[in-house]
Amino acid sequence: MNKLFTTAALVCALSLGFTSCSKDDDKVEQVKQEYQAKVMVKDGETVDLKKVSKTINTQGTIKRTGKIYSLRNFRQFTIGEDGKATTTAAETFYFDFKENDGISKADFVVSINAKGSNVDFVTNNSKGYTLSYIDKAFDEVKATDEFTAAKNNLLGLQSTYAPNVIGWANYTGSPNHQVLAVANRTIIISKDAKPFFKIRMNSVYENETMNREVAPNNYFFYSIDYQEFK
Repeated sequence: MNKLFTTAALVCALSLGFTSCSKDDDKVEQVKQEYQAKVMVKDGETVDLKKVSKTINTQGTIKRTGKIYSLRNFRQFTIGEDGKATTTAAETFYFDFKENDGISKADFVVSINAKGSNVDFVTNNSKGYTLSYIDKAFDEVKATDEFTAAKNNLLGLQSTYAPNVIGWANYTGSPNHQVLAVANRTIIISKDAKPFFKIRMNSVYENETMNREVAPNNYFFYSIDYQEFK
């Protein structure tokens, strides 16, 4: 009888051991899959998002220099009824700085408007992301700095027509109608009240160059530098 109980106990222990190992293996595999889902950019490398993005409607390049990532000519396109990307630019672009990739509206973390003169940069407060800024050069900004919270988690366009609006860009008005980034204004994205990323908005124009001095029309192609606080 004792021998029977001993054998049963051993079988049970082995069974629990195998189950535990299986769960551990599942966790390792899950972490591995999540890690591989990111767009990886090596130091000194430039990747083409059109080729590597997990979305079908994202365009642009990312270059990494040390800890700083440079997103250039970023834009997204509408998706047709057939589920494929069209050649029509979307009115709002979505990007995940942690993943180095464009995302869908359903996974909204950060959105950037791209319609008319609307360049609103917005974070998703429901997911714990908040927006603030500091008038300090990007390279000098640290996580320990004091930041000013953005009203409604939004930074957009400021101009002489809206003197009380604080944004990341200036609208020059007539006759040139240009949208220009505010010099040395660094955007801060926080996650659960902890500084997460610092952002430098550079330009809304293709290749960061306006195609003409009066009313340029080669937008929106966002140029953004970003770095994670660690």
